[in-house]
Amino acid sequence: MDFTSTMTADKPGAGVGVQDCILVIEYYREDGQRARRNLDFLCTGDTNKHDYHFVLQVWFYVFLHLQLNFLFDRIDVWTDGGPHHFKTRYCQFMWHVLSSLRFDHKPITHNFFASYHGHSLADGHAAVVKRCLHTRYLLTELQRATGQPNASWGPSNVDEVADLIRANCENTQVVVFNEIVRDPLLKPHVGKVPEIKTLHSLTYQNGECFGKERTGYAGIKEFAFY
Repeated sequence: MDFTSTMTADKPGAGVGVQDCILVIEYYREDGQRARRNLDFLCTGDTNKHDYHFVLQVWFYVFLHLQLNFLFDRIDVWTDGGPHHFKTRYCQFMWHVLSSLRFDHKPITHNFFASYHGHSLADGHAAVVKRCLHTRYLLTELQRATGQPNASWGPSNVDEVADLIRANCENTQVVVFNEIVRDPLLKPHVGKVPEIKTLHSLTYQNGECFGKERTGYAGIKEFAFY
């Protein structure tokens, strides 16, 4: 899971920023074959900041529409250590709540890549998205240079960006959030995760919270949000 951003190309200087929260789901099918699914969550305007509220809305959507509780025994999430959206007490409390209330207390583990880890699956998908947007811009540039009537500057709003991704990216579902509510009262009042900067794997299961310095590491640190 990762964030990327792009600009609509509706005339120079008039573009609008589009934030894209990319979620790549890998799982094993019943026949034992590995499958992969890409999900792009787009938002624009005044509500497109990549923060906890965006992450929360993404995962509420995922649990509401994908029926994860009936399909999986555990969830392992991999992200970078984004200090404003991923590696925060609020995001970690979200996993705790989702495991307890939406996943039958089954384990949800949030793993953090080490620094300079290279490209993740989400990074790879982001590159495909940016490439198809750039290709579309080059096409419109050719149309304008050759004087073709009704030549555009590429996608002019978030819905047109979504349509372009759907048409050019295989095995990809695109969801557009027209608004993300950021009422400060919606943030939970929870305590800090002890030594969160040193932890690279946090697990929530059976109402309990555990942290490890490394994924697969034996040293477990139990903690609570209250």
